[in-house]
Amino acid sequence: MSNSPRAAKISRSKCRKVAACALAIVAFALCLFTASPRAARAQGAGGSQSLVISQVYTRGGEAGAAFQNDFVEIFNRSNSSVDMNNWGLHLTLGSSPAPSTVLIRFVSSRGIVIEPGRYLLIKLSGGANGQPLPFADFDLSVIPVPLNLNSAAGTVGLLLPNSSFQGCPTLQTTGVVDYVGYGGATCFEGVDGPAPAPALTEAILRDGGGCSDVGSSALDFHLAAPQPRNGQSAAAPCDATPAPSFFNFAAPQFDAAESQGRAEILVTRTGDTSEAATVEYLITGGTAFGRSDYTSVWGTLRFAPGETVKSFEILLTDDATQEPNETIEMLLTHPTGGGAVVGLRGAATLVIHDNDFGPAPNPIDESGFYARQHYHDFLNREPDASGLAFWTENVEMCGADAVCREVKRIDTSAAFFLSIEFQRTGFLVYRLYRASLPPVQGRTRSLPRYLEFIRDTQEVGRGVIVREVGWEQKLEDNTVAFLDEFVKRPEFSAAYPAALTPAEYVDKLNAQAGGVLSQSERDALVAELTAGLKTRAGVLRNVAENAEFSRRELNPAFVLMQYFGYLRRAPNDAPDTDFTGYDFWLQKLNEFGGDFKRAEMVKPFITSDEYRARFATPVP
Repeated sequence: MSNSPRAAKISRSKCRKVAACALAIVAFALCLFTASPRAARAQGAGGSQSLVISQVYTRGGEAGAAFQNDFVEIFNRSNSSVDMNNWGLHLTLGSSPAPSTVLIRFVSSRGIVIEPGRYLLIKLSGGANGQPLPFADFDLSVIPVPLNLNSAAGTVGLLLPNSSFQGCPTLQTTGVVDYVGYGGATCFEGVDGPAPAPALTEAILRDGGGCSDVGSSALDFHLAAPQPRNGQSAAAPCDATPAPSFFNFAAPQFDAAESQGRAEILVTRTGDTSEAATVEYLITGGTAFGRSDYTSVWGTLRFAPGETVKSFEILLTDDATQEPNETIEMLLTHPTGGGAVVGLRGAATLVIHDNDFGPAPNPIDESGFYARQHYHDFLNREPDASGLAFWTENVEMCGADAVCREVKRIDTSAAFFLSIEFQRTGFLVYRLYRASLPPVQGRTRSLPRYLEFIRDTQEVGRGVIVREVGWEQKLEDNTVAFLDEFVKRPEFSAAYPAALTPAEYVDKLNAQAGGVLSQSERDALVAELTAGLKTRAGVLRNVAENAEFSRRELNPAFVLMQYFGYLRRAPNDAPDTDFTGYDFWLQKLNEFGGDFKRAEMVKPFITSDEYRARFATPVP
């Protein structure tokens, strides 16, 4: 139970009033929660096997909101009836100056029975804007004390009788049956982070209509239009008729030799594929190491109507370290569109077969390997034959001249950062973060986090090989689609609410970008946004691609990419603890006017023990 005076008051002295208000609703709802004619099957073993939190909406009543009230939805995913009498609901409230929590218990002399596949809707406080909710099984908006959920960061927990929510509980060992952390919450199920924060027109919904539960706030929930379901809604037991389509890995295990350089992972879609649908893929673990064995991946597969197979690549590093065969664990999550869900084969393993049989020279000293690795580290793709040959020869032309080879290796490396392909993918992603998102915990100085950068750069550059036929149009299509998605993200919407006028939106972006727009540029963007000639995404792109902003950010981005590209980590990740190293190199690069050669910017990274150890275990 919270130590907050308000929370304690609601939990104890207001509990009887909550129960009294709820009794009439429960008496009506009980005749709606009739037994399903089919037995429901609890799916998965990661989380609750009975009741789960299936939907949370936190923006009720705000300007532009979808509904007038915040709400929490509960779902019975088990094959048995569950009596929720005396169960509790833990909520993080939005209050000033800091969020408080409340524990509310539901009490009825008749019981609160939820049948398999049935939902229960709990109405909280709200405001005047948006649509009214459907009939709520529990209307807590009548409580004199406001129960508005914290919209930026919060936790909702479902508790057994006589239990309380303490710290970050381990499920089913503390009486906490299920909980979800969202937004900036530090308490959440699993190790993958919190679920996204609900937006004005989006709630967080549990995958599979409530049936999925892998025990992870981030992986179990996705953003979608709110669809509050109550006791009158149709039953949706978890063994009901399959959803229209399923996403699955094509096999439970994929195999690749380390020397192949890449592994293609196939994902299938079965059932009704008449509508477009998407599914995310990511790596969740395994024995392989992302810095040295493969290039991290995280992205979204977009299936057009009628498409049944798509794939993504995992780039492999042919290191010289003798080691057992290693594994990469992969997961499909957050399906959207076309009634699609993740099927029974939503997880799979990639086995990387080692090809080393004893000590060998470090392959990073070989020009072909060196060039190929730069394609992996900076462009997130396998090299095209002509490009690989060009950059390999760029070093090999020096023959045995060690000084020449060192200079050419440095020039080759820097050329990847300065290339058109990286400037319009990775550098653009970097500038979008810097131009729009204020610093938050974990995103120091508005710099993208490492995995965010990898995910977004791969999305913009997907399928692009500069100078191949059609590459410019492909890159433009990718960029437009990515920007449209970027401005819909909850953190962007939180920083730039829909209620902002065109002038306020442009001015706030310009301020975040350091005031790079001239007065005429600023006025033109405001006018175009007002007239509908540009979208919010288009304005953001104009700011991020502004010549002065790009010039200012070139050196900071160059230094950050030394860490992201060569060391595959953030500047303050281990073995570092802060930005001391990053600041040192940035200051040095600035002192030499951005001349990376005179600043000796590249050489220390490509000759460092940390970089070289990615490709071979040092010989004692």
